[in-house]
Amino acid sequence: MAKGDRRTDSTRGELLYTEGIPKSLRPRRMLAGKRWSYLENLGRVCEIVLVIFLLYLVTTTGLSDLSNQLNIAAVVVALVLMIYLTEVISPRGRRMSVPIKVYSKGVEVHTSALEELRGYPRFIPKEGISSMVVTRLKVNHEGKEIVMPTTLKLALANGKVLNLGRRNYNELYNIIKLLSDKLGVKEG
Repeated sequence: MAKGDRRTDSTRGELLYTEGIPKSLRPRRMLAGKRWSYLENLGRVCEIVLVIFLLYLVTTTGLSDLSNQLNIAAVVVALVLMIYLTEVISPRGRRMSVPIKVYSKGVEVHTSALEELRGYPRFIPKEGISSMVVTRLKVNHEGKEIVMPTTLKLALANGKVLNLGRRNYNELYNIIKLLSDKLGVKEG
């Protein structure tokens, strides 16, 4: 069986639906996929270097000097911003450009390593989803008012909420229908 032909998996079950994301809606056309992963990993290496540099500053310099305190504060701010960029902002953007896969035993979404440590798994079994929160938008189309789903959040059984971001409304409608019909997940 070829790598892309996997329709069933013992832990995930049968693949029911893979979200189609049009190329026009995919962010970062130039830096998509593996190229963006290389930049994220380069950022993580820079974070490690900043941690080592911070430890060096703390252990070798006098903390009573104001200039040393300012240097340490600047490194701490840079480190926090880099971690926020690579582990919070980037996975949110990437989650919207990586398709959601609905299996018979759960849902697969993109999560970063830090998100997995914080309790947001990459594969969420149907028992792990307590409800879904759907944001809808009213649109006037040719004189008719249409209510379209725009964003989806999954409320997990551990009390956390995973924001899947804005999606194409046709694809989102299909995902919501499968989650409610096949997996028994209700809107909450």
